[in-house]
Amino acid sequence: MIGVILWSSPAKEKAVIWCEDHGALAYLQGKENLVVTTEWPEAGDLVELEFEVQAGLRHARFVCLVAGNQRSELPGLLREMGEKPDQTRPLLRVISNPEGEMLERPLKLAAAR
Repeated sequence: MIGVILWSSPAKEKAVIWCEDHGALAYLQGKENLVVTTEWPEAGDLVELEFEVQAGLRHARFVCLVAGNQRSELPGLLREMGEKPDQTRPLLRVISNPEGEMLERPLKLAAAR
């Protein structure tokens, strides 16, 4: 499964991972659960993992870094989502409109909240 590190503490060897299946968060604890023990994942890193459910919690196993330092601003973005919305910011924004797409296709829009 693919996941994104939401929070990481290299000193404590702990991390919280959002998983692509939109299920419960997975918890990583200890370098023994990493494939490459010299690379502790940081917030925003894309990882591949397996998980095991123990006492109702998902524990990440065999965690392997897929792409590092891709979204290092992720913790700040998540914090901002919990704050009051900025009234000057539009409620809808374009999330996809790559050049070269056919003009008759509508823009994809997403709500900010």
